[in-house]
Amino acid sequence: MKARGGCDFVADIAVPFPAQALLTLLGLPLEDRDRFIESKNAALELTADAVGELTLTDEERVARVAQTMALGGYLTKLIETRRTRPGDDVLSEILAIDGDDRLSDTEAMGVCLMLVLAGLETVTDALSLGMERLATHPERRRELADDPSLVPAAVEELLRLDPPAPFLPRVTTEDVEIAGCPVQAETLVNTHLTTANRDETCWPRPHDIDFHRPDNPHTSFGVGVHRCLGTHLARLEMQLLFEEWHRRVPEYAIAEGTSHRARLVRANIGMESRGRTIPTA
Repeated sequence: MKARGGCDFVADIAVPFPAQALLTLLGLPLEDRDRFIESKNAALELTADAVGELTLTDEERVARVAQTMALGGYLTKLIETRRTRPGDDVLSEILAIDGDDRLSDTEAMGVCLMLVLAGLETVTDALSLGMERLATHPERRRELADDPSLVPAAVEELLRLDPPAPFLPRVTTEDVEIAGCPVQAETLVNTHLTTANRDETCWPRPHDIDFHRPDNPHTSFGVGVHRCLGTHLARLEMQLLFEEWHRRVPEYAIAEGTSHRARLVRANIGMESRGRTIPTA
């Protein structure tokens, strides 16, 4: 990347890195990375097409279904293999659970699909949004380059400002009143985490990027019993990448003349891959 003088951060870093982390956790060869990414994209595009956020042609729809089905077959074979020949990986440990907590093949498939569909896209989006903030705020990125111990706090602050899944749909269980507005039971409520994360009573100067906040109880991973199961893995991936990036590439910026634009697909928000480069020193 440094030899090229820049990169498309989304395509070159934010997309492949979480896929490689997942393959490592599952004990799979890194050569399967592109297949996982393509299958993940196909499944998400089918979902977006179904709700009208994306329009696929019949031929494109057939191709996306085939890719998604191929992923299902791949994971089915993986589960069978790990049951008979367990390895030193997360899936083998999950499948080794016995007794009342033992997972059926269907439940194991659900876990694998959740890891692929939820674990890849959200981390990609969080990385791309965070890097866009850093690339456009040189004083903040210099803080991380000068003091790597700030990276964990920086990850929390960047997640607070730009949660990759900012909309949290819930159904009320009883009649309530919120800020003077009556809400009946069984009402679908779509909460906006970006708004909650800018509560001035909790975060002074809520729109500023501040890596020195004494406490940062943001809601970007959700709250309560439905809190994101991948919280710890996502944090670890972001910390590892930002630490290594700023150790190797302390000076960077978005190239002049290139556009950087967010995109929203199925309630996930992230930066588009638009061929832009980040010049490096």
